[in-house]
Amino acid sequence: MKSLTVVICPDKILSKNRRGSAHWSAVSAATRQAREDAYVLGVVEMEDDWVTLQKATVDIVQYHARKPHDYDGLACVCAPTIDGLVDAGVMADDDPSIIRSYNMRHEKVKTVAENRIEITVSEVV
Repeated sequence: MKSLTVVICPDKILSKNRRGSAHWSAVSAATRQAREDAYVLGVVEMEDDWVTLQKATVDIVQYHARKPHDYDGLACVCAPTIDGLVDAGVMADDDPSIIRSYNMRHEKVKTVAENRIEITVSEVV
């Protein structure tokens, strides 16, 4: 079974609550940057024999020292990264016909420096 994990520290402007108060151009720039970063990470992390996944699971873990995102907010923050992984060819698309399960959870860490989000895309066999 193939899997790929990327680690991101997304721009706070991508959170559901911050999008409402930010200028659209700032949100657009942050979204574009997150998608491009994920594309590069996806291309770098894929093995030479990687074949674009036609069925996948997506597991998201937010490591947080303070207050975590709620689940819809976490999905909102991760959406550009998942789109970038599709652009890189990690999986064929991000619709329900390809992503068979989408799991999210939170893990507490001791310091803010450890804050991150790990997104793992795994093949469904």
